[in-house]
Amino acid sequence: MNYKTGYCFNCHDLFENFKFSSLGIKKEVFYYKYHCKRVEDMVVQVFLFFMYLVLIDIIENNITFVLPLKGARHAMIHVKVFDGDQFQKMYAGGKFMGIDFLSSLFRGYQLFFSYNYREGEREKPIYINNKMKEIFYGYINSGKEYY
Repeated sequence: MNYKTGYCFNCHDLFENFKFSSLGIKKEVFYYKYHCKRVEDMVVQVFLFFMYLVLIDIIENNITFVLPLKGARHAMIHVKVFDGDQFQKMYAGGKFMGIDFLSSLFRGYQLFFSYNYREGEREKPIYINNKMKEIFYGYINSGKEYY
């Protein structure tokens, strides 16, 4: 059994309680049409593609993706800006090494997941793979500004 610590999880953990039988699709269809051996794999692939599209949309179009939650709570995925002394300390520590600091006007950018709860608000950084990081840094180095 895998015990979840911190806020790390994998996609299969998200769908532990999902009722796959409610999809109403036969197993043969998953294998031949979607090239998946298990129903769970197809659901995870759809979710991962959805998250990829959301992150690319945020990077390309400078948007904030808002997720409504129960009650008056909400969560969002957005780009956070680091500048001034905070940027200098992070850059000196090895962060934002793919960013040309002249093109970015001495600003660093990172994707964040923010959510509110009873006691306040929290932010968690989103780590992206190298291919998506190249796209993100390419936009920054071409002079795109995020807010």
